[in-house]
Amino acid sequence: MDYMDAHAHVFLHHDTFPTTARYRPTYTASVESYIEQLDRHGFHKAVLVQPSFLGTDNSYMLTALSKYPERLRGIAVLSNTTDASTLRSLDKQGIVGIRINLFGIACPDLTSPQWKAFLSQLADINWQVEIQAPPVYLIQLLPILKPYRLNIVIDHFGRFNPIKGVQEQEFLQLLDMLEPEKHWVKVSGYYRLGNEIGIQNAKDALKLLMQRNMRNHLIWGSDWPHTQNESQINFTKALTTFKKIINCDELAAQILTTNNTNLFTF
Repeated sequence: MDYMDAHAHVFLHHDTFPTTARYRPTYTASVESYIEQLDRHGFHKAVLVQPSFLGTDNSYMLTALSKYPERLRGIAVLSNTTDASTLRSLDKQGIVGIRINLFGIACPDLTSPQWKAFLSQLADINWQVEIQAPPVYLIQLLPILKPYRLNIVIDHFGRFNPIKGVQEQEFLQLLDMLEPEKHWVKVSGYYRLGNEIGIQNAKDALKLLMQRNMRNHLIWGSDWPHTQNESQINFTKALTTFKKIINCDELAAQILTTNNTNLFTF
């Protein structure tokens, strides 16, 4: 099958990190090493996501896209002051959306004039907006984003509180806000939902997502090289555990092929 990985990172260990970086890796995750992982596991295409610890310097990812233009697309981290001509240039280089990572920072005011103009520009070039944030932020942002013609991608099951699990009040509110035609949820990064209980949390969340008719808008990414969890996870384990969580060969194949490729056009 023509599998696609919808979430991975590449970076150099000697990159200059912004002062706000909560993590500073001491190793390189090269695009060549990542391509080896794809080939070894039968994945032909993939999406690189700019890691938050590199801020808005997307240069290494752009170089990676230029080396493998037929296989890779990218999700950038950008300032909301980025102008339309820069967005068009990035689009030609293989960027298909932006990522907003809100862990460790305040929830932005997407109703500000600058954000409204920026979001409209993203819609004009048919980009997507990926959000990594706790449910308490997501339930604030989704209603504001609703009027825009944008695909909204929610990272890693919605990153609910691992201890509270799927009964977290804000997560249940988030589930009720999901629109199967507009929202996408990454059923990936189960280890970010708790060390011992991450797999069960992921299974519980999957069940609730399926009940909300999200089957065709579930996507998966390896999260390679599994930053901050490198010692316990690798591509093989991430993939095999994903299949165990899904517990249905047909659905797992659908997510890895049809769903992923429906969102990311090459």
